[in-house]
Amino acid sequence: MINIIICDDNLTDAKKIERIVKRVMTHREYKIHMFHDYNKDFLKIVNADLPNKIYLLDIETPSRSGIDIARKIRKNDFVSVIIFLTGHDELGRVVAKKNLMCLNFINKFDNLKENLTKSLELALLIVGQKRIIHITSRKIIYNIDLDKILYVTHDTVARKTIIVTDIKTYHISISMNKVISELPSYFVQVHRSCYANSKRIDTIDIRNMCITFDNGMITNTVSKRFIGRVVK
Repeated sequence: MINIIICDDNLTDAKKIERIVKRVMTHREYKIHMFHDYNKDFLKIVNADLPNKIYLLDIETPSRSGIDIARKIRKNDFVSVIIFLTGHDELGRVVAKKNLMCLNFINKFDNLKENLTKSLELALLIVGQKRIIHITSRKIIYNIDLDKILYVTHDTVARKTIIVTDIKTYHISISMNKVISELPSYFVQVHRSCYANSKRIDTIDIRNMCITFDNGMITNTVSKRFIGRVVK
């Protein structure tokens, strides 16, 4: 679970930041803790024993400075990620002098979406969180690591979706379209009823119409109609 702690006294900016966070956090387990001032409830989160904290701190709020809060965080916590957000570029120098081990200093009025997205993606690498797909079928919840999935196909006889991973093959009573709609864009269609994880593809053999993945596993559920698009 990733805990995203946002503090921004401007409600419009806070909602904008929250939208960006939700977009980046797709397929991950996370919780957003939203605050509009550094109050007692915020300080409870700082002191709480929560895993994988990523702080998005406004430098200026009505009651306290985000710099002071970062200093308080760093008294006992040298692991959590801190990202500062402000509308004042000149405060960047102040932050740099304080040696608060912040990941980034972002101007909210200068390419916020792009800069915050990049910073969050880097923060996720730092906290080492995996991307997970959650599938519920017949009161069973499947939590599957996206990086472990090689391909997804469909068993027309059993009418089940098959998810093939490095260590296990799942036969799930759910439509393939439902699963595909939850997958990121790097899963590419290689057959009418098969989507492959392009990050895991090692070789594509067009002559023999098969795909070999980086773990040596092979699938022949490939068609000329779709494989040409992948090769291009």
